[in-house]
Amino acid sequence: MKPRIAIVEDDIDQQQNYADALQRKGFETRCYASVNEALLGISHERPDLVLLDVVLGEDSEGGFTICRKLLDRGDNLPIIFLTDRSDEIDQVFGLRLGAWDYQTKPISLALLAERIKSLLRIHSARAGSQELGSQKVTAGLNQADLIIDEDKSFVSWQGQTLALTLTEFRILVAIMKAGAEGIDYQALSESTMQRMVTNGTINSHVKNIRKKFHALGHEFTNIRNKPGFGYRWEKA
Repeated sequence: MKPRIAIVEDDIDQQQNYADALQRKGFETRCYASVNEALLGISHERPDLVLLDVVLGEDSEGGFTICRKLLDRGDNLPIIFLTDRSDEIDQVFGLRLGAWDYQTKPISLALLAERIKSLLRIHSARAGSQELGSQKVTAGLNQADLIIDEDKSFVSWQGQTLALTLTEFRILVAIMKAGAEGIDYQALSESTMQRMVTNGTINSHVKNIRKKFHALGHEFTNIRNKPGFGYRWEKA
């Protein structure tokens, strides 16, 4: 069965370009141009991944609205933001959203297809890890109650799955690998594999990571600040 991609884009020409390119790569596509249309369509016919423009018509944050509503109702869907606002998207991305990735326009359609394939593989691997149970995940890093499988971008903490975005996952791994010596903001920025990542954005991502650990009901103090430098990992 072909993976189904929901394309949410108000520019009809661009929407069709994405759809044509992805269909040639073996995907099914469903196209939407507004917040309401997308939410209704995704509810009726669940996709495997959502490709989401930020600005939809007169709604400058329509994509954010869709992402938030999908997360609020428990749709565990990989989401890729597409935007030409590279300076703004990076800041809000870490503050309030659970999307997996974002790409700035214009983007190579071939690259976009590869990013989608990569995220679908990770999503499938994560689902498999959750079905097996975290105690059976042995590849990657393991310190006390924390298990990280880098191949599957999977994290469990004290036996519970931790739902991190890809950017959050990369930052957590980078901090953990740096150990007590710590890692600076520049290296953390590079670890995200995104562009124009500010120190404030890194701080926001780390804040989100900590909140997700705490939301599982467990104390978590392993990530420590190094003021003016970055962060370090302290073993429990």
